[in-house]
Amino acid sequence: MIIKQNLGNHLFVFRFTLETTVILILGWKYFDIDNDYFKVAALFIMPFILPALFLHFEYAIRNAGELIEINSEKITVKKNNEKKEYNRTDITQIIVYKSASLDRGGIPFSQMEYYHFARLIASSGEEIIITCLMCQDVNKVVSVLNGVPYVRKKSFFCTTFWK
Repeated sequence: MIIKQNLGNHLFVFRFTLETTVILILGWKYFDIDNDYFKVAALFIMPFILPALFLHFEYAIRNAGELIEINSEKITVKKNNEKKEYNRTDITQIIVYKSASLDRGGIPFSQMEYYHFARLIASSGEEIIITCLMCQDVNKVVSVLNGVPYVRKKSFFCTTFWK
């Protein structure tokens, strides 16, 4: 399985943020509502949009130009004309950071809950980060690495800076 960032994944993750912002602006223009309403609505929605924008840019920068090929035996990471290969046995742990609302039957209530990633830790201490901008279902991608210890960390705000 080869994964990399693409426009479809960016839009899939960012759509809720985009939809709420567009609805707010179109509603304000269509109903010709006073500017004070728009200011109050913007103040209410900004604490949800700004963290989502932060995560989106963080993930986009983190995996920019990266191509990862994963199969049941090895992982190949290509970035900036460099190629690193890891055997499945080199991976000591897989940690998936994901909001509980993304589980089956869950309903995300804020924009930042759509963002999730996996941290694959190699025995050398190196880390491979796979974000939702590379693939829509990170769990599905890392599930091909059978036998590697798997940890799930539930987090409301899944930034790659926290471990």
